[in-house]
Amino acid sequence: MPNSNPQLEAALTEHKRALGLFQKLCTLIFLFIGIIVFARSYVSYQQTMTHMREHSEEHLAMLQKTFYALTERSSQELFRASSQYQVTSLAELQRGTFSSPSLTSGIDSVLFISPNRTIIASIQQEGRQLRPTAEQIDNALRDISTEQRPKASLICNDQCFNSAYVPVITDEGEELIINLNRSSTLLLQDFFNLTNAELLLLHPSRESDLGSHVLMASHPEASVRILKSALNTKPTLLTPGETFIGKTAIGYFSLAVDNVDTLSPSLLFGVLVDESHIPGEVTEYLRQAVITSLITLVLVSLVVYFVLKPPLDRLAAVTRILPQLPNEQFALARRSLQRVRRRAGFRDEIDDLINTTAAVNDALEKLSLDVQSHREELQDKVHALTEAKRFNELLLDNAPIVVILHEADGRIRTLNGQGRALCGLDNAIPAGANINLWIRDPERGITLSQTLEDLIQQNTTKLQNEFPFLSYSGELRHFLWTHSRIDIDDESLLLSLGVDITETRRAEESLRWLGEHDRVTGLLNRSTFTEQADLHIQSLDNVHDIDLIMADIDNFSEFNDRFGFENGDKLLRGYAQHMAQHFGSSSLLARTGSGEFCALRASSSGAKLDAKQLEGLTALSIDINGQRETVSITVIVERYRRESGSIDDLLSDSTSVMNLMKAKAKGHVYLAEDDDGKKRREEKYLLKQQLLRAFSNNRIVLFFQPIVDLSSGKMTHCECLIRMLDNDGNFIPPASFLDIANESGLMPRLDYLVIEKAMRQQVVWQRAGVNTRLSINITAPTLDQPDFAQRIAEIVNRTGADPRALIFELVETDALQDIDNARRLLKQLQALGASIALDDFGIGFTSFEYVRELPVDYIKIDKAFVQFVHERENDRVLVRSIVEMSHGLGKRVIAEGVDSRQALEVLRALDVDYIQGYYISRPVPINALNLHTTLPD
Repeated sequence: MPNSNPQLEAALTEHKRALGLFQKLCTLIFLFIGIIVFARSYVSYQQTMTHMREHSEEHLAMLQKTFYALTERSSQELFRASSQYQVTSLAELQRGTFSSPSLTSGIDSVLFISPNRTIIASIQQEGRQLRPTAEQIDNALRDISTEQRPKASLICNDQCFNSAYVPVITDEGEELIINLNRSSTLLLQDFFNLTNAELLLLHPSRESDLGSHVLMASHPEASVRILKSALNTKPTLLTPGETFIGKTAIGYFSLAVDNVDTLSPSLLFGVLVDESHIPGEVTEYLRQAVITSLITLVLVSLVVYFVLKPPLDRLAAVTRILPQLPNEQFALARRSLQRVRRRAGFRDEIDDLINTTAAVNDALEKLSLDVQSHREELQDKVHALTEAKRFNELLLDNAPIVVILHEADGRIRTLNGQGRALCGLDNAIPAGANINLWIRDPERGITLSQTLEDLIQQNTTKLQNEFPFLSYSGELRHFLWTHSRIDIDDESLLLSLGVDITETRRAEESLRWLGEHDRVTGLLNRSTFTEQADLHIQSLDNVHDIDLIMADIDNFSEFNDRFGFENGDKLLRGYAQHMAQHFGSSSLLARTGSGEFCALRASSSGAKLDAKQLEGLTALSIDINGQRETVSITVIVERYRRESGSIDDLLSDSTSVMNLMKAKAKGHVYLAEDDDGKKRREEKYLLKQQLLRAFSNNRIVLFFQPIVDLSSGKMTHCECLIRMLDNDGNFIPPASFLDIANESGLMPRLDYLVIEKAMRQQVVWQRAGVNTRLSINITAPTLDQPDFAQRIAEIVNRTGADPRALIFELVETDALQDIDNARRLLKQLQALGASIALDDFGIGFTSFEYVRELPVDYIKIDKAFVQFVHERENDRVLVRSIVEMSHGLGKRVIAEGVDSRQALEVLRALDVDYIQGYYISRPVPINALNLHTTLPD
């Protein structure tokens, strides 16, 4: 071991310097403690002032609530006082049968007003002229008509008074409004008696002396004097919510009481509270805090001095011993440390330092003996590390990632086996090989090194990005890179680790394309068409005209039924190609429905589209089984107006026009008029309003259609179907308003109403001993509601229905947003005892997914496969497959749309469990339902 250790000597020098600094620091502690003590006193003073101010503001808020309570009580007294004026008829009232209000009632005047704002009669105390103006009466009656409840107001004309309006019905059934008026003087007196605080009513918008601002006050002269003094200090005081805290606390607020308003919105209410005791209390608290702080400072200074002096003396002694250790004076250092040790008393940190110094002395003495042993051990470890390096190199060469160690300019230092294979290199890397030759982006014209500027400039130590790898074969592959800056032998290099994500990116692109396009035709789907149409329109200026061309294949569902879905897809692809050839690449094309296509076409302003230009779109011939079949197509053209709505509105309008035109003549081009869209939107609005009125007026009714068990021939349950009554009592079918309900977000409200009506009917049957079950439709928007389970439980509790007698039908054609959530909710319904049916099975794209994922008890085959099952072999094959699949999964099958005896017999032969349709019974109201319905003979 050397005689002198430079590092240890430097440490000793630093220790001595630190000891001197510590002694100086002790001197500063006293000054710092004093600053803290006085700062704490100042903070305590500020906190006390803040607490006292908050107390004053809380007191003002409590007084505000007291005023609100008194105002509310005054209004309720006026409402109750109206019961004293029972009117038999308006004629009797005009004869003046009522006497003036009594002085004890506090009511100054009473007006009897007809609904058309005419004052029929009035009574008042002698010498009192308190009554509202005609405009104030009109406003109050208009609010009563809107809110359908009594109304109270605080009015200030020449005087301030409470005014209440109570609608009543005379004994002869005539409508009447009683207006009672009472002076606000009683309200101010009650407030002063309860709180001993001053209450003012002000009008801050008047441009005159302050006295005219105060309309009413408990003690006007004193209140105005105090208010003037406060305004000199705080000019913005006359503002709602403002407060002033001084010898007098002042607060202002607007009227905010249920059932009470003010016909003068600018009026303010002010509260004045005596707070003159606060300054004296604060001064006394500050004096005591200063005295306490001075005493504390003196005591702390003495304690710190007597506590720190002995340890500092011992610490200085240890400092003088430490220089002996680098010179191997271990024995001398041991004796010196023994003299410094305390003979008795408690151990402290200095004792720990002495013991630690002794241990260091012993360790240094032993260190010399251990050096040789450690040197041999290090040699063994170097050998082991060499073997580990070889293993790591083998691991890197066989790892499915690219590992590159390179310089800032891209010159390769190390490249693993995966990287060399992609670069087409042998085990030996050529001198000067640069990674930028392979890792570069040809489209953007940049290399890997250009993307690592922040790492090269040492702005960061790690960087992650995606960057292509152009292999030696010319294949461009996508890589996810992680780059780090490392230092090796005082040289800064870059380490890049790359993972090949080419297949992942290809899968993502495929999924993205499938999500944006129709799988059959390759055209855009409806949602993507809407988004891109909006972007396309925004990119065009006002010199372009934009037309939406909607084409719908006539009788497309019948074409599918006749020729099969494979030929139906062939027809769709053929028409998509036909449209693409007709419009070219400058127009947006999409398949927006089952047999519906849309094109968005932009042209120069003023170039009107001629129907003859689109006649080629109204027919298409395709080859089916060696024969040419020609189908007709109806085409609608609508001009887009930027001020008239969105593309969604235009699509909705075009669909409405399409339905109207197909009802008249199919296979033609129709140019919609400019005002047609507005007219159709108005029709939708009126139908929506009619639906909302039907909710309010109980015009939503239920029809019931029996469902019969083929094994017993008896009705087991009924499906609840909705109808709406118009103003003339005629039934409106659901097809007329369900789309409006869905577009307007009213489907959950409609579904919950049907569920409650059905459950109430089930309770009636249960009490009458009827065991017929009810089947209730639930649409996907309702099932996707976050509170669906809670709402169903509330309806069950409210109606007392038995869930075991209920079947909930999920309409398959509605798309569920969260199938996992739907599965959880349906299982909750089953746990209550209810059954689940899947409606419209077979016509949607998710039928088999729903059967697999959802807890379904019944499967209802859509009527499209049932109506002609006795005539079409394809339909029989499909129904047989559905029945066998359902029975194999333990589910029962219901066939909808059974309209003939022949269809019934075929379904019986196919082992269908239940049937429903016009052959059994049409949907009927409850009073026409036969609870003993059976199969016809």
